[in-house]
Amino acid sequence: MSPILSVRSLCVRRDDNALLDDLSFNLAAGRVLALLGPNGAGKSTLLNALASEIVATQGEVLMNGKSLASFDAHELAEIRALNAVEPPLAFALSVFDYVALGRPFDSLRVSEVERALVECQAKQWIDRDATSLSSGELLRVQLARSLYQLNDAQNCLWLLDEPMAHLDLAQRQFALQLLRRIANERQWAIMFSTHEPRDAQAIADDVLLLREGKVIAHGTVGQRLRSAELSTCYGIAVTLHDVNI
Repeated sequence: MSPILSVRSLCVRRDDNALLDDLSFNLAAGRVLALLGPNGAGKSTLLNALASEIVATQGEVLMNGKSLASFDAHELAEIRALNAVEPPLAFALSVFDYVALGRPFDSLRVSEVERALVECQAKQWIDRDATSLSSGELLRVQLARSLYQLNDAQNCLWLLDEPMAHLDLAQRQFALQLLRRIANERQWAIMFSTHEPRDAQAIADDVLLLREGKVIAHGTVGQRLRSAELSTCYGIAVTLHDVNI
């Protein structure tokens, strides 16, 4: 069975700078991959390239064995979602309407919007103006929007750029458990970036460490998330400790 995501010799260049340099890896159904690296390592660039937000200079990205270029935008929206670091909303919009934007061209399914909000512990804000939410509250609503977008589709890829940012300790734990549960129950492939190795320890199956656009380490968390690799990646001494959620 083909992995949901296959990245082959992916490169992204801007002027004379290599933002990503020859990245290759796979991500299978039901697995969670944590993407770590210092600022400027290429984490957001990689996620945006996988989300077709930027164009790769060379290499290939496959989803379910097919090149991304062979899908149209609507087909990809049914099997791939991106939670990016978004600017504040510029205009008033209810939380319900914000989540419904996950499927802007389909018939509105009220029960599915509500279900997504319940899954993200955000239904209590359904009638609130989304601009009135805190950063952490809005992040949970963004998670609900992606769940509504993909719903119960199979062979999906969920990309998340620092989804734990702005969350307090309790909500960070909740969000991590949500990602792990969705991967297990829906068998989606999930990839998220983080600055916290403990997030990877808590829920990830695989880890990808980047520095200056290059892969420092890739493999299972047990094999490749180690103090030595993290120290090389971040350029400082890093000591790992056991973590539970």
